[in-house]
Amino acid sequence: MTDALMVGTAEVEITPPVGTALAGSLGPRTSVGVQDPLYVKAIVLQSGEQRLAYVILDLIKFYRREGDAAVALASERTGIPAANIVWAASHTHTGPYTGDIFGAAEGGVDTEWLAAIPGKFADAVAQAHDAVRPARMRRTRGFHVGLSHNRRLLFKNGRAVNTWNLARADGDMQCVGSAGPIDPAVGILAFDDERGAVLAVLFHFTLHTNTNFGPRFSADYPGVVAARMRERFGADVSTLFLPGAFADLNCMGQSYRQVGDALADVIARELEEPAPREEHVRLDSVKREVVVPFRDFTADQEERIRASGWSEADQEVFRREIDIMRREGKTEAETVLQAWRIGDVGFASLPGELFVEWGLKIKRESPFPWTYPVELGGDYLGYLVTQQAWEAGGYESLIARSAKPSHEGVSQMVDGALDMLRELHDR
Repeated sequence: MTDALMVGTAEVEITPPVGTALAGSLGPRTSVGVQDPLYVKAIVLQSGEQRLAYVILDLIKFYRREGDAAVALASERTGIPAANIVWAASHTHTGPYTGDIFGAAEGGVDTEWLAAIPGKFADAVAQAHDAVRPARMRRTRGFHVGLSHNRRLLFKNGRAVNTWNLARADGDMQCVGSAGPIDPAVGILAFDDERGAVLAVLFHFTLHTNTNFGPRFSADYPGVVAARMRERFGADVSTLFLPGAFADLNCMGQSYRQVGDALADVIARELEEPAPREEHVRLDSVKREVVVPFRDFTADQEERIRASGWSEADQEVFRREIDIMRREGKTEAETVLQAWRIGDVGFASLPGELFVEWGLKIKRESPFPWTYPVELGGDYLGYLVTQQAWEAGGYESLIARSAKPSHEGVSQMVDGALDMLRELHDR
């Protein structure tokens, strides 16, 4: 077996039937068509004895139950160790429900469609595995500072209000600015064949995938980037999204196609610049089970709900969510963390929607010269907030099935992810 890098990719469509309910808001919307198809995409990398697969699903979230089944099938078919198969959901808000959350009971989860996803996940990994060929890797990066904003504004009383709820914010309290930063970096890994033609692109960006909020299925801006990469570099190029820590970042107002075009321009421009190509790339991965404590849903949350700025009707959604969690009675979750490396680039995935401050901390404290936090990986526990965000309130800091972990639990996960990156770096 050669120790030179080998790379293969595959894409399998997973678009549900038109008429399936769309997730991404406090209640279901009925899909009326397809703007662009949804896919499960896989890239398999091989270097010597090491093999690694990364899979991205065009879904708002994917739970560990189906994810573990998918990984087991893919491992059985390819021989890639389960710990070396990592996945994330793109978080598109124009895709179907994948579990019981925010209106799924009314709109319905298409259980037959969902049951087929692990098999299609395994199909993508197996096809990518069978397609591996000699490749060389390039690592580069760009920036786009005009696409995102922090969607939480902080007021003088210490409360945070989300930008879409500002009309109902306290009119007697002064706003003192954004509650947090943004991350404008665009991370890029490209894999070229022996002639220098692009085979695959991995790109990392930190912007919520809710830019297209229409009534038709769409992969949102990552799907636009993928289409543009094919136009620029060839019809066989596969582009896989690495979702950054974008829980509290929204688009500045552009359409999803404008966002995708803007990012594609950045990526294409960087790939057209000369850069070193690596033929020998070290691959490694580590996976760890963790127990994450939940927020205290037994205490009265009425003041936090009223201060969040939601309408009276929407506030009832969160009261119902708390009731559901109280009936379930679970105070913690068993979940997974994963970290992996491709050459001198480290990746760490966490099972929920990670605040940008946590992502920047991972980048800053990682021992790798280049590190990319990947959210919505391995499982879904909801919003992964900071202590400041929990104390300030706002949508992400309410209690719901989309917002389970305590900030202490999130801090433990971030520390665990950094430990895993150090382990990968040192061994």
